[in-house]
Amino acid sequence: MDGGGWALGNLESQKVQSLFVADMMGHMGYSVVNVAPADLVYGVDVLRQTALTNRFALVASNLRRKSTGKPVFDPYVIREVQGIRIGFLGVMNEGESLAPLSSDADSMLTIDPATAVRELLPALRAKVDLVVLFAHVSQRRTQQMCDEIKGIDLAVSGGDGFVNHKPTEVGNDSTGKSLILEAGQQGKYVGALKFVVSETGKILRYDHQMHSLDKNVKDDSLVAFKVGEFKNHLREVRKREAVEQAMGTEQAVSAPKQEKFLGAQMCARCHASAFESWKDSPHAKSMASLEHKQMESSAECLKCHVTGFNQPNGYPNSQAELGSVSCESCHGQGTLHGAGEFVARPAPQTCTTCHDAKNSPKFDYASYWARMAHQ
Repeated sequence: MDGGGWALGNLESQKVQSLFVADMMGHMGYSVVNVAPADLVYGVDVLRQTALTNRFALVASNLRRKSTGKPVFDPYVIREVQGIRIGFLGVMNEGESLAPLSSDADSMLTIDPATAVRELLPALRAKVDLVVLFAHVSQRRTQQMCDEIKGIDLAVSGGDGFVNHKPTEVGNDSTGKSLILEAGQQGKYVGALKFVVSETGKILRYDHQMHSLDKNVKDDSLVAFKVGEFKNHLREVRKREAVEQAMGTEQAVSAPKQEKFLGAQMCARCHASAFESWKDSPHAKSMASLEHKQMESSAECLKCHVTGFNQPNGYPNSQAELGSVSCESCHGQGTLHGAGEFVARPAPQTCTTCHDAKNSPKFDYASYWARMAHQ
């Protein structure tokens, strides 16, 4: 099962990546997938067909048609596993921006998730032994729903992108207890929960483990082959996008003047000591870390591993060497040097744009800056 949020965006390369992820969910036998706002970017019909092709069910408990108030997808899904009937609900925040690039966005709305769960839970509870809630909302809001609405046994919270190595327990044995799980994002972790259920549907005991999908986990040979083929295809798509974007930039002859990235070698002419400090740092080798993992074509990774990704004069559209986290990643485009917009001393917020809790959980500004400080 998956809590949703696998679709990236409307560029061809992003769509290729997203649909490949969906294909792999089907290959690995995913049974139920929650619908998150981003997953609607390619439209309802494409999402339905993707689920049908890959043999998983879509659940969206609080996503409704504006015209009729009826659910867009199944409001709940029931699966039987080893004799246990499990019911799945799935919610997102009310008022979410429903993938504005999709033509379907204006015809749908999200109602209050707690209201939707209260409406659906009694009928679902009567049909199943166990209820699982996919909550594409903050963990705090997930805890609040589980505390206020009795009858939710397990909740998978995915709005924050955090990792819970130990389930959060809400409630007590007399009023009902809920377990809240959270496994981060981008497929970096997989959670495994084993539990024993009584005849009345009560979880008697459980064992939970969070596994990091790092280099110590052996690749499945068939999946690795499919990933290799996909990356080759993605490289060709990204090359085509880069050419199309470059041609579009050349044709915009009447456009107003644009600032440009100049590359670290240009900065080195006047800032030699800073350049020497930078050139042996991890920032200067940021592309190599992607190449080592064969992720150098991933838009999601490139935005923080190169300079000016997909900007008109940034990577990969510039003749300057921008395939690293170089000076202009933090200070701004070189042609702004001396202007008010140029950032002479970047603030910590500049770093946490990429070194956030999801991608760099151990980041500490003071200690990281000490390792690469320059004047």
